[in-house]
Amino acid sequence: MSPIGRRMFGAALALATGLTGWLTSSFLITAALGATWLPEAPSIPAAAILDGLVVAIDPGHGGYDPGVLLQGREGKVRECDLNLAICLSLRDILARAGAKVILTRTADVDLTRPGDETLYGSVARGDLCRRAQVAMAGGPDLFISVHCNAFPESQYRGSQCFYLEDGSPASRRLAEAIQGELARVTGETDRMANRRQGIFLLKEVPVPAATVELGFLSNPRDLELLTNPDYQKLCAMAIFFGICRFALPEPTPAG
Repeated sequence: MSPIGRRMFGAALALATGLTGWLTSSFLITAALGATWLPEAPSIPAAAILDGLVVAIDPGHGGYDPGVLLQGREGKVRECDLNLAICLSLRDILARAGAKVILTRTADVDLTRPGDETLYGSVARGDLCRRAQVAMAGGPDLFISVHCNAFPESQYRGSQCFYLEDGSPASRRLAEAIQGELARVTGETDRMANRRQGIFLLKEVPVPAATVELGFLSNPRDLELLTNPDYQKLCAMAIFFGICRFALPEPTPAG
């Protein structure tokens, strides 16, 4: 097992055995090991704890818009591909936990149509509006848009979740829940969930919504991690745990 693999395994196992309350340790161990190392295992997650929850997931970019483009150790890296890989893993974990999942895309495509530039004012805005339409058509209980970040200076790193500054308190709780699990599961971020103005797509969905930026592709460490399929699955598992934290009530302590 690689050093990264050992660290991820340890983080997943620590999470599985350290959390108590609304989930049992046995379930968390199954979910952690399954999501990270046994993605094809039919028994993970073991319990349909999210039965009835509808989750809309937007893998950022795609089609005409690849997002961040750069040259990595193994070749060309496209943000849209990383976003999609993580979202497909997240979809599988959520589905095994009983949730209904809506993906705005499942391939390297955009959602634009002829005439969108005239209808919406720009092709980019048309793509975002149509993503919101696809998501809301399924009647979601929450919405997550998944991206990777980049910055001119390479020292900045770490995943971070955002919610609308003038959005609902539920959106803040969702972003904070996912941020907390990204920090706990991956051990690769000390950032906090933060509010932000002008996230157009989040404005278009009238449900609790958050943008998840999974790291800076401009940072060598984040780039190495985010192009690692095992780490991608670990990120998906962390987002899953965050959704559980948001969606499931904390139990009342006994006694």
